Amino acid sequence: MKKTIIFLFFFPFMVVAQSHGDTIRLRQVVVTATQHATSRTESPQAVGVIDAEQMNAATAANLGESLRFSTGLRVENTCQNCGANEVRINGLGQAYSQILIDSRPVNSALVGVYLLDQLPVALIDRVEVLRGGGSALYGGNAIAGVVNVITREPRSNSASVNNITRLVGGNVLDISNSFNASVVSPDRRAGLAFFGHNRHRDPYDRNGDGFSEVGLLKARMVGFRGYVRTGDFGKLGIEYHNINDFRRGGDRFDQPSPMALISEGGEHDINCVSLKWDWLPASGIRHATLFASLQHVDRQSYYGEREPDEPFGTAYGYTKELTLNYGTLYSRHFDRLWFMPAELTAGLEHTVDNLNDRTFASHDTLQQEVGIVSAYLQNEWKNSRLSLLLGVRADKHTMVADPVVSPRLNVRYAASDHLTFRAGYATGFRAPQVYDEDLHVGAVGGELYKIENASGLRMERSHSFNASANLCFHLGDLEADLLVEGFYTRINDAFVNELLMDDTVGGFLVYERRNADGAVVKGLNAELTVSPIEAMRLQVGGTWQRSLYTGQGKEWAEDQYERRMERTPDLYGYLTAVYIPFARMQFTATGTFTGPMLVYHHEANHDDGDAKHGGHGHVHKETTPSFFDLSFKATYTVPCGQHTSLEVSIGVQNLFDSYQRDLDSGAERDSQYVYGPSLPRTVFAGVKLCL
Repeated sequence: MKKTIIFLFFFPFMVVAQSHGDTIRLRQVVVTATQHATSRTESPQAVGVIDAEQMNAATAANLGESLRFSTGLRVENTCQNCGANEVRINGLGQAYSQILIDSRPVNSALVGVYLLDQLPVALIDRVEVLRGGGSALYGGNAIAGVVNVITREPRSNSASVNNITRLVGGNVLDISNSFNASVVSPDRRAGLAFFGHNRHRDPYDRNGDGFSEVGLLKARMVGFRGYVRTGDFGKLGIEYHNINDFRRGGDRFDQPSPMALISEGGEHDINCVSLKWDWLPASGIRHATLFASLQHVDRQSYYGEREPDEPFGTAYGYTKELTLNYGTLYSRHFDRLWFMPAELTAGLEHTVDNLNDRTFASHDTLQQEVGIVSAYLQNEWKNSRLSLLLGVRADKHTMVADPVVSPRLNVRYAASDHLTFRAGYATGFRAPQVYDEDLHVGAVGGELYKIENASGLRMERSHSFNASANLCFHLGDLEADLLVEGFYTRINDAFVNELLMDDTVGGFLVYERRNADGAVVKGLNAELTVSPIEAMRLQVGGTWQRSLYTGQGKEWAEDQYERRMERTPDLYGYLTAVYIPFARMQFTATGTFTGPMLVYHHEANHDDGDAKHGGHGHVHKETTPSFFDLSFKATYTVPCGQHTSLEVSIGVQNLFDSYQRDLDSGAERDSQYVYGPSLPRTVFAGVKLCL
């Protein structure tokens, strides 16, 4: 064994690569790191890719379930009632990441609360993940990284329908149906792809207290993406989708929300349309793009409680939001610019977000209009061995007095055909908006959260560094790829939310967003992909990290401070394994590991009988146990003709039922005291017909 390890370490320096397939997908083309198509092996920044095959292997129904198997990412449930999920990249929360659709930042803080559940895999062709600062290309919030959802594009005449039926906890139905179809003209000058999704999930009560741990969900999505070539050098593309999502957590699901003791959730109707025109002359030297994306959100919500002596509750809310992003992008290839070949990219864009939010119970109305005018310029000098990328972005944000300049530097050096080193630096910022993702309404015994910005609140400013080594090689039939990546992010004037007052008459906990001294997140990612034979593929990824506030830290109780960031385990990771013993059969194993982490538990004060909501002043620091969530799946393909096949699959998720043991119960529960896997042991069966 020892000799084998030594041989594998020195092997890249001893032999010349042989011609093999690409079982471990090293030759994938990505766009997120540079805003133009490039091979993963030549990208100046490491990019992770989750494709349709991987999503199918993991039996993922939506974007959130897909992201669980990407290095440096962790998806978690943050609300026991409504089931909101968020993704953390390199230890930072979702507010520090950009989730894009086809490279466009149309997903606002409002949409981001449930976005991971609302984007079904039927819409997604692949997901590209850029870890580390991406603000020079995508704006200030891309401090931790970028998740770029690439929608399905018509490539051939094909169609498929898919059903996945789950039994959550062994007895609660969760049914997902989807379809995809595409048609391409014989001359390939036009194409159109259709996609749709429908899902119904009944509520699941783990501890038998009458309140759900997994809420009711009714979701549907329909959309299309198409293109038509306009002349010899032009291409016009369009993408549209509508998402209707109704979710509700709490109790008394057989009655309207105002009749429940606790009800959280609502209905979202989201319409998103994107247009893009590409101009690409035959020489391939120049490329210009005009783009525009528009997203409209109509949300009817209910977040609140009803006291037993009250006839009904009144915690209704209504929100409308319109987000527009448009601009232009130009790139120019140089066979030689000064000292080596280069790719110059320049762009202008304008983003406007207009939000109107009304809470009827408190008679509050929030109107917020945010505008960002951005310009960016980058140049990448590149050959097969070396890449040097210099970039800069300037953003004028309506919430910040002066333009914010975010530079970027990335270097790639290929020491051989098997070993590549990368390093990078980027800055970013986060503006002090009133309505942000951390405004998501939670409930502690039914009390609502409100948030205000402190007087003189300053924007956050970040500095991110990363360095990685990527080793890939072939040995007979064996293919392997090892990535080791270090990261360090310093955030100045980090935002923290601290309790300002407990309005027991109005029924609100009022928090104030303030500036802490700062925060530091640092760690190490490691990812190993191995294909010992063509029929087998194994991928393992892990992260060790530390996330700390600087100075005295965050005030979590009166005069009590904590430097550790909550919900950030020092160790987490995943594994996926695929084995195809023969052509029609496939076995898949997937798993995630989450180490211990800090969470806060707000305990209701039942002794305060005079206060309407009982007062929730008791806060405890808790350290969670470790969790390992392992799933298995078996798939058998039945050929039904020359171009038709039927896939049948069965499996179990969270095989060992690794689930939180100390869930809060009853109407006074702390809905944010939830951690660990989002589903208990769940059995499933699937059928997919491909035409």
